[in-house]
Amino acid sequence: MSDLILYFVRSGFSFATLYIFYWVFMKKETCFSCNRFYLIFSLLFSALVPFIPNLIAANNLISLKYSVLLEPITIFPENQILDGNQNYNVFQIFLWIYISGVIINILRLFFQLSQLILLAGKTGIHREYGVKVVYTGKPYANFSFFDIIFLNNPEKDKNQLLEIITHEKVHIRQKHYIDLIIIELMTIIFWFNPFIWFYKRSIKAVHEYLADEGVLKNGYKKTDYQELLLNQTFGIQIYALTNNLNQSLIKRRLTMMSKSKTNKFAILKMMAAIPLAMVFIIAFSFTVSNSVIAQDTVITVVKSDSKVIKTEEAEIFAIVEQMPEFPGGQDAMIKFLGENIKYPEEARKQGISGRVFVTFVVEADGEITNIELLRGIGSGCDEEAMRVISIMPKWKPGYQRGVPVRVRFNLPIKFTLGKSKSKS
Repeated sequence: MSDLILYFVRSGFSFATLYIFYWVFMKKETCFSCNRFYLIFSLLFSALVPFIPNLIAANNLISLKYSVLLEPITIFPENQILDGNQNYNVFQIFLWIYISGVIINILRLFFQLSQLILLAGKTGIHREYGVKVVYTGKPYANFSFFDIIFLNNPEKDKNQLLEIITHEKVHIRQKHYIDLIIIELMTIIFWFNPFIWFYKRSIKAVHEYLADEGVLKNGYKKTDYQELLLNQTFGIQIYALTNNLNQSLIKRRLTMMSKSKTNKFAILKMMAAIPLAMVFIIAFSFTVSNSVIAQDTVITVVKSDSKVIKTEEAEIFAIVEQMPEFPGGQDAMIKFLGENIKYPEEARKQGISGRVFVTFVVEADGEITNIELLRGIGSGCDEEAMRVISIMPKWKPGYQRGVPVRVRFNLPIKFTLGKSKSKS
C-alpha cells in the first residue's frame, strides 16, 4: 500500500510541476496544437514516470537472479510486522476512500454516456451538412460527441448554424474526443488530485481555441463569429465528455482570436520542458522508498559455523510442480521473521527506511543456501535481513516430476519507520 501512496506522490509532483510550467510559460501562446500536445503528453508522462525506476530495478533484479518473488514483509522499529493480509490499518482506510472516489467517478461517466445515448435515441440522428446531427430541442449548449453534433435549435439563422457546425466539425476532425476520454480516465484514477481538474479545464479550453481557429480559417468573418459566441454564452453545460461551443472562457477566446501567431516561440518553450521531464526520470530512478538510494552490491552470506556454503552444480529452478514451503506455511514464516529481525539502531538514528531484496535457494533437502543481497539500503538493514534468513529452519523441499530439486526465491523485506498496530 505504501508503494501505491509513493506512486501517487511521485505522479502528483509531476502533474503539478508540468502544469505550473504550462500555466506560466505556455498558456498564453497561440500555438494551440502545441499546447494540446503538451497537455496530453504531460498527463500521460506523469502517470507513467513513477514506473520507470521500478522497471529499471526489476530489470536489474532479473538480470542478477531469476527467482520467485515472495510477498513483501514490513518491519517496524518496535519489531512489529505487517504482511499483505493484515486488515484495517490506516493505509486500508485511505484505500477504501480512494476506491470510493474511483467508483463515484466511474458511475458519473457511465451516467453521462447513458444520457447522451438516450438523448440521441429519443430525438433521432439526422444526416445534414455532411455530418450526423441531433436536434435536442432543449436549452443545452451546442456540443459534439465523437462524430455527432448536438444542436439545441434547428430554427437558427442559417449562417449562424453553419458557423456552429463548422466549429463542431473541427472538434470531430481533430479527434478532440480522444483527449476527453484520456482526461476522463485520468480523472477517475487521480480524482483526488486538484491538478487533474486544472488539466481538464485547460484541455477543453485549448479545444475551443482550436475550433475557433478552424472556423476563421474557413473564411468566416471574425466580428460575426465573435457576435455568435456572445449570443451563445448562456447555454446550459451538462456533459463533461463533450466539446461545447459555449464555455465560461468566452473573454479569453475572443482575446486569443485577436492575437498574432507565435508558433516558433511556443515550440521552443515546449522543448524547454524536456529537461524538466528528464529530471523526474533521473530523480525517481535514484530513489527507493523514502528517498533511500539503493545499492547494487551482491554479498554472499557465510553460515554461523564460518563455513562458506558451496554452490552445487545441480540446476536451480524458479517454478516447480510442488513449490518449497516454510514449516507451517506463509504465516509461520512471517511470524519467524517478525520475531527475529531487529530494526538496526543505526538505521533508526539516521532515519533510514526502504526495501531490501534478498535471494536464497531452498536445497533439495530443505536447507537454505546461496543467500545474496540483490538490492539494499545499508545502515545494517541488509546484514540483518540476511542474518535472519540464514538462520531459517529447513523448508519442505520442492519437487519436480517427483524428484526434490533446488528452487530460488526472492524475498522483499521492507524496513519502515511508520507506525502500525501489532498482529493479534
